[in-house]
Amino acid sequence: MAANNAIDRCTNDLVTLLARGISQRRMYFDGHPKVQACATETAQLLKNHLKGAKQDTFFLGVAESKLVHDGKFLVGPTIIGRKLVEFAELLQCGGFLFRRSMQATELLTVFSLAAELNESTAGLQESRALLKARGIEGIHLSPPYEDAGWFGQFAYEGTESNAAGVVADEDLASMLPVYQSLFDTVHQSHGNAGLDRDIDVDAAQAVTEKLLQTSGGNFTDIMQIVRYPDYDSYTVGHSVRVALLAVIVGRYLGLDENALAELAVAGLLHDVGKAKIPDEILFKKGRLDAEERRVMETHPALGAELLLESEDSTDLAVTVAFGHHRRHDGGGYPQVDCGPSGAVATQLIHVCDVFEAVTAVRPYKTALTPRRAYEFILSDRKAFEPTALAAFAGAIGLYPPGSRVRLSDGRQAMILRASVCFDRPSIQITHASCGTALADSDQLQIDLSRDEPQVSVAEFLIEA
Repeated sequence: MAANNAIDRCTNDLVTLLARGISQRRMYFDGHPKVQACATETAQLLKNHLKGAKQDTFFLGVAESKLVHDGKFLVGPTIIGRKLVEFAELLQCGGFLFRRSMQATELLTVFSLAAELNESTAGLQESRALLKARGIEGIHLSPPYEDAGWFGQFAYEGTESNAAGVVADEDLASMLPVYQSLFDTVHQSHGNAGLDRDIDVDAAQAVTEKLLQTSGGNFTDIMQIVRYPDYDSYTVGHSVRVALLAVIVGRYLGLDENALAELAVAGLLHDVGKAKIPDEILFKKGRLDAEERRVMETHPALGAELLLESEDSTDLAVTVAFGHHRRHDGGGYPQVDCGPSGAVATQLIHVCDVFEAVTAVRPYKTALTPRRAYEFILSDRKAFEPTALAAFAGAIGLYPPGSRVRLSDGRQAMILRASVCFDRPSIQITHASCGTALADSDQLQIDLSRDEPQVSVAEFLIEA
């Protein structure tokens, strides 16, 4: 299991770096230090992985607009690597075969080509000639997925890389584009803010409206998707998860669609000020020193200033960006003389922000279970507005929708929604007690608060 997790982590990191390289090249120029550093880091990661695995090549496939590796559909990387998928589709290829001989300079060229290519080539032959003409020898293009010569044809099973086995491909496929759009919107907003460009608040509004329309009030499927760790891009993924948690709580409180959309936009953009924080501080893996902490604590005020400069920003988005680290007792940051933050929406985002941060995997820490997260929050009750905290607990329960648990009888299940009992949610049984994954037709939905009183949740299964 540990070896598989390491492989999954490497694949995730590789896709993240490739997508980041394309994005940075679109914002900067070939010789920019960030673009060069990304190419160097990506090449080194790939070489280390291939050396450790005693392999000469690494194939990252594209099948039906999904990233594929080692015979499995990669859910998390597909979310993060949308730009890589789009690049493959413009090249009319079925993925990329990376050789151990690949150089960082070749990746720089690929990043430039991906940033410059706006229309599809005439076909795979032209795409291969295009790479060859630019001196790229360590990266080979696969025939399309439908082609008999596709490099992954002997491995791909058409299933997803999801140990839980809890979501049907068609269900996941319907929600994946929505989550990708949420992720891309936050990523673009942070990118624009970092370059002193206007933040497209209207785009955030449009994608949240699409989320509400597509979900129909059931966020179980999309909450399964968002549990996939995005590691290097965690600042973006964090904002998306905070927005989704806020919408679940808002719906629990009976907010109408317009109010939910406005709350979601505020959640998506609450950390946009971090775009102005130096990367060496934002992504530092160790503890921040006093000066670094001071710089980090400027991001709420910076975010509010950035949003104030956009004529499309709402008062709520500005208020949440400024106040989401303000404690209910008046502490926190930015330090102001107006006492506690009175906006319930801001305090709600504050709860969602802390809960998501402590339960998520980060490069520098392990995740807390939801139970431990609640213990952490309740150990400092003066930090949180009571109404907001009660609403969060009522809407989410002890286990967030989409998360996986092991029951006291050995079966595994997915959390569907909170129930009348805080620690006894409605669930969908996904695995038998022997560990065998159940077919969709055999996955029973039960409410632990009434249907099986003798069974309880024994363990929360954290995605590694």
